[in-house]
Amino acid sequence: VGQFGGLSALTRTLARELRHRGATVMLLDEPDAVAQAVAANQFGAHVYVGFESSAESTAVAHFYRVPSFESLGGRTLAEAIVERLVDLPGMNPAVAGMRLPVLRETRMPAVLFTIGPARVAAGAGPQLVSSILGALEAWVSRST
Repeated sequence: VGQFGGLSALTRTLARELRHRGATVMLLDEPDAVAQAVAANQFGAHVYVGFESSAESTAVAHFYRVPSFESLGGRTLAEAIVERLVDLPGMNPAVAGMRLPVLRETRMPAVLFTIGPARVAAGAGPQLVSSILGALEAWVSRST
């Protein structure tokens, strides 16, 4: 579980809840996307979920996609996250395939959730964590 600044309370809460459910979790607060990807790869993560804040009002779950390839696992997880966030007030979440460094460099399915501004994420923290937990649980059950 990674973040690129301003969202450490959100990632710590998500990591704690994942651990309560039996997951082994690594928190990544490194501002460099490639360093986060390298750490996740070395950790042997089965999935990467990262968060970044934006000055603009946005909620986008990004997965890795280029013209000739897309991460099916990343796309499925991104869609599961967005499905659970549509009922949150003030959010109009979307899914987008992108070639972002952290998504490109990770070897596991990965989602980078961009939300902004940071105060919106902080205010919606409990609902965000609950939605992402539900999405991860659904995603894992589909994968097994």
